[in-house]
Amino acid sequence: MLVSNVCRFERVAFNDTTGHLHTSIGVSALKLERLAARKNPLKLDSAALSTLSIQPPHAVYDLRADEIANGGGLETAHATGFRYFVNVAGALVAAAEIQTGASGESSLLANVNHGPYVAASARAFDTLTSRSLVGKGSYEARLLRFSAIYLVAVWLKAEGLGADIIYPLAPTPKELSAEKSYSAEDFLEAVRPLVKKRAENQRSGIVP
Repeated sequence: MLVSNVCRFERVAFNDTTGHLHTSIGVSALKLERLAARKNPLKLDSAALSTLSIQPPHAVYDLRADEIANGGGLETAHATGFRYFVNVAGALVAAAEIQTGASGESSLLANVNHGPYVAASARAFDTLTSRSLVGKGSYEARLLRFSAIYLVAVWLKAEGLGADIIYPLAPTPKELSAEKSYSAEDFLEAVRPLVKKRAENQRSGIVP
């Protein structure tokens, strides 16, 4: 069964209750050890690995342009894996993403990212936890990707009767503002015309 509640925002209380979580942490650590054995931009070595820690994960979801263009909403987002912040000696150095299969099993290290989205998403989680609106509710923390329009956002999935919050990370399409909280409705209203235009361009051969 796919883990859907591994990281919740209740003033950032993390929930670690499943075997899948332990499996994916183990996969992350093992693959990072192998990465340290060869030349890599993270500059991990045996000494650094002794201080390596992996934070509880947040789920990764991907949106598809055709589904949003045809009227779909956030319910069409596809769960594709889990993402872990990796610290060395207490400092954030990377994010490791573990892909999940159809059964929800975590077995493949998809990538280790040390680019600007890593620090930006960590800052976003910190910023959102300090906001009174988030503090009053309970949310599952997710990373939302929309590759068709080059968008990455933090998605706080509300539990109970609360409302979802979408928090885009820079850079964003001009129709959205980075580091601004959007309701699901406002977010979809902004991005849907973009993907509809993209679909029209694809049909006309403008977009490959």
